[in-house]
Amino acid sequence: MTTKFDAIVIGGGISGLITTLILSGNGYRVLLVEKEQRLGGTNNSFRNRRGDSFDFGYHTLDCDRSPFATRFFSEVLHGQFHTFALKRGIAIKGHTMPYNAPISEWPEAIRRSVEKTEFVDTIDGPPTRESLASIYGDYLAGLALNEILPSYPTLFWQLKNGKPESDLMDQVYPWFFPKSIKQSIGKHEWNRFHQKVRDQGEHMVMYPSIGGFGGFIDAIVKKIDTQKARIVQGFSKLDVSIDPDSQKIRSIDLDGVTYQADQYFWCAPLAIVGRLLGVPFPSAHPQMLCLGSFVFERELPFAYHEILVGERGVPINRISFPGKIAGGKNDKAQVEFAYPLGEMVIEENTWVADSHSYLEKLGLLQQDNPLIDYHFFGANKGFVSTHDPLKMLADFRASLRHSTNIVYPYIGLEVDSISRIIPSVFREVYRAITA
Repeated sequence: MTTKFDAIVIGGGISGLITTLILSGNGYRVLLVEKEQRLGGTNNSFRNRRGDSFDFGYHTLDCDRSPFATRFFSEVLHGQFHTFALKRGIAIKGHTMPYNAPISEWPEAIRRSVEKTEFVDTIDGPPTRESLASIYGDYLAGLALNEILPSYPTLFWQLKNGKPESDLMDQVYPWFFPKSIKQSIGKHEWNRFHQKVRDQGEHMVMYPSIGGFGGFIDAIVKKIDTQKARIVQGFSKLDVSIDPDSQKIRSIDLDGVTYQADQYFWCAPLAIVGRLLGVPFPSAHPQMLCLGSFVFERELPFAYHEILVGERGVPINRISFPGKIAGGKNDKAQVEFAYPLGEMVIEENTWVADSHSYLEKLGLLQQDNPLIDYHFFGANKGFVSTHDPLKMLADFRASLRHSTNIVYPYIGLEVDSISRIIPSVFREVYRAITA
C-alpha cells in the first residue's frame, strides 16, 4: 500500500524544518522524514544530568549577517529571546586578549617581537602570506600561519594533503590579528561581516530565552501546522527509488511502508543524493567533533562569551561560556575540538584533564574552584576535503535536470551559517511552489 502526500521533505535539520513549516503553512500535505530521534540536525542543545543546557553546532545567531534570519526567529520565538553584544577573545601562546584589540593591548611576550605599532590593511580579496607579512610584519604573519593555522587539525590535514595555503588563510585572518585601519571594502560576505565588526567594535547576537540554541529548533517545530504535516523520525531504514535518467524520485520506502509525492524536498546531505543520481562527488574525509562541557562550583571571573584558541599542541579550537551566553550564572565552560576522523585518537579522560589545565593556564579558572559536573560528547560532523567546495557545488548544479521533481532548498557542502541557510530555503521553496 502506498500513502500519498503533496510533498515529502527528506532530512529534519533546520532547512528541512523550515521547508516543512513553509509547505504546511501554504496548505500542502507534507511528510517530513528524519533518521535521528531528534530534529534539528547539528544545530541543537542538550542537557547534562543536572539539567544544565549546552549547545553543539552554532551557539548564537548573528543579528547583522542576515536581517531576514533575525526577523524570522524574532517571529517564531514570540519575544522569548535576548540580544547582546558578544565579547570574543583569542588565545595565543598561553595569553588571552580581546578579538580586534590594538597591538598595544596584546601581551608584552608577543608584542616585543612585533615590528610595527600600527597597521594599515589594504587586503581586498583572499589574503596571502606575503600580503599579511607586508601589512602586519613577518612575526605576526608567521605566528598565524606557522603556529595557529596548524593548530587546527582539519586545516593541517588539508595542507598536508595538497590544498594550497592561500585557500585556508581566511580561517586565521583576521581572527588572530590585531586591530588595523582597513582601507578596502571586502567583496565577500564573510569579509564584510568581519570588517563591520572590527569597525563597530560590537557584534550583536540573538539567543533563545528557553532551551539554549535548541530553542530555535523547538520554536520552528511548534509553529508547523500538524494538521497538514506529519513528522516521522528515528526510523531504521530509508530506501529512495529514483530514476537516474530523469532524476525523478518515484517513491520512498520507510521501514517497509511506501510513500509518494508530487515534489520531494531534499534537505539531507548532498553526497547521498549524488550517489543515487550517479553524480560523482570528489572524495571527502569525515570530521569528528568533540565537546567537553564543564560545570564549576563558583562563577568564572571574566567577561568573554567565547574564546578562539590558536595554540599548536593544545587540543582545543574554541572555548565558550554557556551560562554567560544565556544571561545566567557564569559557572560553565565548553571546549570544542574538531579533527579528521582517524588522524588522531582523543582519550576522553586525558582530554578532560588537559582542557581543565589549559583553562587554568589562561587564567580563566582558579585552582580553588572545583569541577562539579562534566559531560563528553563526540560525533561525526561535516567533512574536510582538498577540493574547492564552490567548484564542487557548481559541478553538482550543472548535473541537475530541469525536469526533476527534486527541490534543493539549500545546496551546501560544508557546515554553514544558518544566516545563509534560512534566506536560501525561503527563496527556493517559494520558487518551487509558485512555479
